[in-house]
Amino acid sequence: VHGPEKTRTGEFFLKQLPHKRLRAIAMLRDPTDFRASNHAMIMCGLNYEVNKWNNEREQNGLERVCSPRDGLNVSHLVDRKIQALLEKCRKADEADATSVNYIAQPTVNKYQRIQCKNEVEGIDTLKHCRSAAHLLASPKYNKHYRSMFQGLMGRFHRGQHFGGTAYGRMNYGYSPAEESEGYSVQAVEEYTLEDLGGLDVTISGAGDGVGPPEPDFIWFGITERMQESMCLFYFQFKAKPLKKTPDARVQDCRPNSWWNEEDRNTVKEREPADYAVWRAANAIMDVRLTKMKMEIHDRIIAGETEETMPYVQRGCYNETFGSDGV
Repeated sequence: VHGPEKTRTGEFFLKQLPHKRLRAIAMLRDPTDFRASNHAMIMCGLNYEVNKWNNEREQNGLERVCSPRDGLNVSHLVDRKIQALLEKCRKADEADATSVNYIAQPTVNKYQRIQCKNEVEGIDTLKHCRSAAHLLASPKYNKHYRSMFQGLMGRFHRGQHFGGTAYGRMNYGYSPAEESEGYSVQAVEEYTLEDLGGLDVTISGAGDGVGPPEPDFIWFGITERMQESMCLFYFQFKAKPLKKTPDARVQDCRPNSWWNEEDRNTVKEREPADYAVWRAANAIMDVRLTKMKMEIHDRIIAGETEETMPYVQRGCYNETFGSDGV
C-alpha cells in the first residue's frame, strides 16, 4: 500500500481515502488446494470442461465422477478443449477467406490464433493443464505458483521487501520466499503470528523500521474451516448469522480431487514458506476460537442469553446454546 512498490489498488485507496486506516479481511486455504483451484479455474479453465463432460454423462444415464480413479480423464478433456478451439479458428479463417461475416460466429482473438498456429505445428500449448504432474514439471509452475501467499502477506518475514505483485490474468508471479535474505521457516511462522495474528501493531502502524506501514488483518478465515471461520466472523463483527453460508462458487467436482498424494507432497517440499504461513494461521484460529468460547461462556454465566447475543451462531459455542461447558 505504501512506498515505491505499492500496487495501483493501494495507490488508489491512499489517494481517495488519505485519512482513513486501511484494514484487511482475507481467506486462506491449504496451499496445495489453492494451487489446484487456481490451476483448474484460472490457468486452464478445467472446471467448465469437467462440468460439461459430467452433464453429458448424466444425459446418457451415467453418474457424475470427479476423480481419475473413477474414470475422469483430464487430459482427454484438454484434448476436447483444443479441438474446439481449432474448429473455431478454422471457421474464422474460412469466413475471412470468403469475406463472409458470420455474425453468430464467435470471434477469435490474436492469442487464440497464435495458439491454433502452435497446435497445428505440433506444439502442445496446454500440456501444463493435463494433470497436476504436468503442471509441477512445467516452467509455468515456477512462473506463477511459487510462494503464492505473498499476495496475502506482502512479505513472509521482516527481512524481505514488500512488493512484487504481478498484474494480469494470473495475478501471481512471485520470487521464491526461500531465496530471500533472512528466510527461515521459523522466521515465517513468527512473522505470520505478528502480522496475520496481529501480535505486533507496529507493522500496520508507523512501520516496524524495516518496511512501511501496511493494513492490518482485522479478520481472516480458512476455507477448509469455513464453519469455524464464519463463527468468528459473526462474533467479531456482531453480525447476525446467515441461515446458510453462500456456496455458489463451490465446485461439485473439486479440483484437488485429481491431485494425488505424490502431487501434494511435491508442493509441500517446494513451498515450505506457504506451509509455514498455513500452520501459523491454523494455530491463530485455534486460539481465537478458544478465546471466543471462553468469552461466550463468561457472558452466559453473567446472565446473557441467545436473545442478547444474536451474533453467536447456533453450534459455534455448543450444540445447545446456554450450556455451562465450553
